[in-house]
Amino acid sequence: MLRVRSIFAAATLASLPLLFTSISNATGMQGHMYMAMCAAEQVTDARLRAVFDGYPIHLANGAFLVDSGYTQEDHDQGEIPHWEGFIEAYVQHIRKTYAAPYDTPEASQHVANLMGMAAHGITDSTFDTLIYARAEQVEPSNMDSFDTAMDIFLVADMPRYFVPDFAYHSPTLSQIFTDVNHPVPVENVEKAASTARIGIAAVSELLYKGADDFGKKYPWGRANFLNPKTPGSYAFGAKVVMGYYRELLKRLDGDTSADEVVIGTYPSADNPMVTLDSSRPDGKVILFFGAGIDRNTLPANIVTILGPDGMEVPAQSSVFRGDTWANVLVVTPEQNWLANSTYQVVLSNTIQNLYGASPAEDFAFSFTTCASPDGEGNCPVDSTPLTSGCPKTEEAYKSWPSEGSGGSGGSGGMGGAGGSQATSSSSAGGDETVASHRDCGCKTPPSEDNSSYGWLATTLGLLACARRRRRA
Repeated sequence: MLRVRSIFAAATLASLPLLFTSISNATGMQGHMYMAMCAAEQVTDARLRAVFDGYPIHLANGAFLVDSGYTQEDHDQGEIPHWEGFIEAYVQHIRKTYAAPYDTPEASQHVANLMGMAAHGITDSTFDTLIYARAEQVEPSNMDSFDTAMDIFLVADMPRYFVPDFAYHSPTLSQIFTDVNHPVPVENVEKAASTARIGIAAVSELLYKGADDFGKKYPWGRANFLNPKTPGSYAFGAKVVMGYYRELLKRLDGDTSADEVVIGTYPSADNPMVTLDSSRPDGKVILFFGAGIDRNTLPANIVTILGPDGMEVPAQSSVFRGDTWANVLVVTPEQNWLANSTYQVVLSNTIQNLYGASPAEDFAFSFTTCASPDGEGNCPVDSTPLTSGCPKTEEAYKSWPSEGSGGSGGSGGMGGAGGSQATSSSSAGGDETVASHRDCGCKTPPSEDNSSYGWLATTLGLLACARRRRRA
């Protein structure tokens, strides 16, 4: 870490434009870690509490490892872990390798990694369906660096100087790639993780200093991404993740039921519909699932919307990304919402999860639209202050321990010593408490040329990727 920090210090603010260009489309890994940890803080289940309190750094690793594969030539190394096929393969690996209730250190570490990876996948969707899509309509500039800007704002505004030690088991991840018929060598898993961590460190050490410049480019995003009242914000994502954690634990226990498969909706009690304009991203109805849903059981009419007169509102349902199984369904009415009216949304129980199970009953919820939107179609904003749902997450990780401190990027704020245990491929037989990944490249930049930041620009350039190409 010492050499990385010294090179960051040598780079001047005049260098920032080139660096920003290099990471113009990098996904916000700091944001993914934040949402996974914020959700974990709010969980009350005793078994999950033990995992999250004991191994927060494993949770954080899972949350950033998903995107790490995009740093490799094999794009699908980054794409595949976002989706239910990979998550389910990890669930089954844990079930085959460890005994329920998965409370040994080794099993708990894997559960934490799994939860972090799942949290990443679903929060890409909560963010992209709502706040990103809305930002495309209202921000004054193009969106080429919006995701990166959100990470920079998180570091600068919270602040959140968090760079986690490595805490994952690369042979296991390599095996899971094989299980989903996309082999990835162990060394590629480790190279990807190291490169991604350098990107996280770059934002936390240097690039956050450009927050005000990015704020001029994305003022709406900066004002809203942490606002719990904004659909798709980090607080919104964390609420959905809490439901995903619940369903994943059930899946680990062998429960294939689909009765609680809906883990979040928009609108909801905490996030009412913010417009009457159904053509806006935040004017649609969205459902999030805690287990993959067979696409063949999601026809365009799978969701029924009933208006205040009890009559059906014409609408079309469509899957938002995913692989064989879907996690997100977007419902678009063919007409605008009526003001000050209550609608009922009904999802048919003919859907089937990846185990072939259907809910015992239809899933239904209702929402009421606002009475008087402004001239731009925005509903009045509730001015009642909201307290944070994850104050410990927001208070922790505000400093990055110096070289040799033995710290784990601030793990003391969210759990015991077990949370700072780094792991590596050399851990024998899956016992991840015996070896450290810290000497596998995380402290050493890819280049020995200390005279420039070219290695940093190259590394961050590897993190640049287009918006998700996940299956529509």
